[in-house]
Amino acid sequence: MMESPADIEWTGYSLAERDWRWQRVRDDAAKAGFDCIFVPLCVDGRNLHLSLEQARGTRSDCRFLTQLENAAVILPTDGRKPIIISDQESGNDWIPELRPVDGSWGTSMARALIDAGMERARIGVSGIRRSLYTHGRAYHGVVNHSSYAEVLRLLPNATFDNATEVVGHARYVKSEEQIACLRCGSAIAAAGIDKMIELARPGMDEGILYTSVMKRMVELGSEYYPMAFYSGLHGGGRLPRFEDPTEGRTLRPMYRIANEVDAVFGGLIAQEQQPIFLGPIPDEWKTAIDVQHDLYYAALEHLTPGQPFAEFMDFVNGFGEKRGAKSIMLMHGRGYGDDGPLFTPQNRGARNRDVLIESGNVFIVKPIVKTADDSFDTSWGGCVLVTDKGGEPLVKRTPGMVSIT
Repeated sequence: MMESPADIEWTGYSLAERDWRWQRVRDDAAKAGFDCIFVPLCVDGRNLHLSLEQARGTRSDCRFLTQLENAAVILPTDGRKPIIISDQESGNDWIPELRPVDGSWGTSMARALIDAGMERARIGVSGIRRSLYTHGRAYHGVVNHSSYAEVLRLLPNATFDNATEVVGHARYVKSEEQIACLRCGSAIAAAGIDKMIELARPGMDEGILYTSVMKRMVELGSEYYPMAFYSGLHGGGRLPRFEDPTEGRTLRPMYRIANEVDAVFGGLIAQEQQPIFLGPIPDEWKTAIDVQHDLYYAALEHLTPGQPFAEFMDFVNGFGEKRGAKSIMLMHGRGYGDDGPLFTPQNRGARNRDVLIESGNVFIVKPIVKTADDSFDTSWGGCVLVTDKGGEPLVKRTPGMVSIT
């Protein structure tokens, strides 16, 4: 049972956590030969009709380094304090002093770079294109182009190179404080799933069901982050997806329900997933459900640090064939948004094959298993921490499809 809202206490990330993040970025930046890391003003994902993950991810580097929703960051690799430019009126415990935006973002960022002594420096820029570790869905990057172009114009003697991988790799391995927040988020998401199972019955208004699940998670301390909810009869094509409470839709007997239940705690997005069927599970589905159950646990055993994703991908994608089914790897990183590496049926992750799995990674692991004739598929999953002994679920749940009769 998840603790009551009154019992949840979190006072924010420590200054030691801030310094740990900054040092990880500095170390990788220095290895890459950069004099500083520059996170420019990035686009506001809420205005671009992006997916939830993409919209949350556009300004994720800024949040990772400052805990501010909107800021530009100049982090020298020589150990000096960063310069933070923001349109917010006040800072926070991490960033007590801000530089206001004076005139335009482009001019303000350029002036800060000059004040940091970067007129002729090699500057690493995060967010100008997608990377293996972050912004994997942002093919053209997340930077606000007009303000960034103004910076380039005002610093003609500096060299600007892509450093999205530098900040991305710093985000790729989670600290103990981040893991604790993701663990709490996973527990909140699991409590949301419990509420869905409690209420999902034929005749239930889907909008009320959706709202009840979201209410439960917000009560437990999550930020509001819409879950993805799918429902309908099997065999009619892909189930419709909803990210808001629906109107005029009612659950019916023999409906399939799928979901991506996300909770945000400490700014980090955890996800748990649970398929539900409003009726007895058909016999012809049971083999695929059993294979998915076994694949999930086998995948945890193989999710060990030091190996390239190629080995793990081949294991997952080849598992189903040995059992007369088909299996597809579906997983990606968890964190501040648009975390990678990304493996989906649409993006099979070929570019990620050489990326190493590292201790302290956290992924949503939810492999898909299909029947041999493609008539049925199922996916169950949750957040998993990579340890030296393999994958550790952040909250204990049992793979399978819930039958409500």
